[in-house]
Amino acid sequence: MNLNPEFQRQLQLEFSQARLVGVPLILGIIFTLTYFLDNQTHNEVSITAQTALGLFLLMVSFWGARQAVDSVLEEQRSHTWDTQRLSALDPWTMVCGKLLGSTLVVWYGGVICLLVYGLSANNLGNLLWVYGYAITSGLLVQNISLLLSLIALRKGQINSNSVITGLAIIAAFTIGSWIMPLSSNPQALQAMPDASWYGISTTSQFLTLMTVCWALFWCVVGNYRLMAQELRIRTLPWVWFAFALFLMVYAGGFIEAQHFSEYFYTTAFAICLTLSYLIVFTEYNEPMRIKRLLTYITQENWQRAAEELPLWCVTFVLAAVVALPLSFTHPADIEELHVYPITILLFLLRDIGIFLFFSFGKNPQRAFSLTLLSFVLLYGVLPGIFAAADLKAVSALFFPLVADSMGISIICMGIQSALVWYVLYQRWQESV
Repeated sequence: MNLNPEFQRQLQLEFSQARLVGVPLILGIIFTLTYFLDNQTHNEVSITAQTALGLFLLMVSFWGARQAVDSVLEEQRSHTWDTQRLSALDPWTMVCGKLLGSTLVVWYGGVICLLVYGLSANNLGNLLWVYGYAITSGLLVQNISLLLSLIALRKGQINSNSVITGLAIIAAFTIGSWIMPLSSNPQALQAMPDASWYGISTTSQFLTLMTVCWALFWCVVGNYRLMAQELRIRTLPWVWFAFALFLMVYAGGFIEAQHFSEYFYTTAFAICLTLSYLIVFTEYNEPMRIKRLLTYITQENWQRAAEELPLWCVTFVLAAVVALPLSFTHPADIEELHVYPITILLFLLRDIGIFLFFSFGKNPQRAFSLTLLSFVLLYGVLPGIFAAADLKAVSALFFPLVADSMGISIICMGIQSALVWYVLYQRWQESV
């Protein structure tokens, strides 16, 4: 039987005899204590069951996330990552091996916790829902952790363990807020409100579980694509395009039928904006990539050009396509702010240019922090100063959404974007 080589390697590193014996021994001591507490207190809710479920969430979220992160970042710190990249292993083998092999000891303890929960829980009516939520959510947290570690690796931030683990702890508490009511209240499912998706009636509990499953699917796809890029395998941006379309269609299902035409374009526009910001901050940006892209376009080598195309371009184009019909629907204003889709699109273009300007500098690791500082100045400090001085017209130059005319706001934002991209072009020429 030929096992995944990376899976075997991770097993040898993580699944030691001490852990094989120590994990059930420690859990057995804890559950023995809670068993005696149950006999003394006679609560309606089993202390053992709640403890088992809580330990499962902590193990698969906190410990599992750390294991998944270390399976990648520890390789870079140990200077063994380049050797792995030169191996003959394909991206899927690497992802499965690292994710399943590094976290198998976590699931070893997690299965014990779930078995104890099933044997000790007083409420077995929701058992399958609790198991479904627990397992899929645990897998989701670990996949997200691996995804973030691959992003950190590409950005050169190999000491990001604590940040990613902190996010995993937050995820554990979030998941617990879903699962604990199901485990303690037999009527929790009946108390859940009904939900609908594109007119299909269902329960909010089922819809939430399906959302977690879809999120897990896209995290696995994202891990595969990032690992392929790490192994220097060329990829086309069609997966990112499909992901953006999926989010727009999926989110559109939660809009009420009578308001669908009114809110769908607004929702799609917000999704494209969010994805554009996320991907430009997480993607590896280098000046030579733009030079290769322009070279391939000049040569009319469209496949190579698509492989070099920054992913933010895909969602930016989608946002532009959605912004055009949205401009004629006149979205509702937010207090004194006017929602001008074209102006907001130019905001995005300017912000991307600012981040790329710092990314093409001598110290790209500081690009994110410098960009955030620029956002504070451009979105808050400068407009706030002029607004406080009752100079609304000057304030609109920096934050055109307060302008009463859509044309003026587009002109002001277009000038800002043009200046930023001109400065960016100068820096790009110096870098290449």
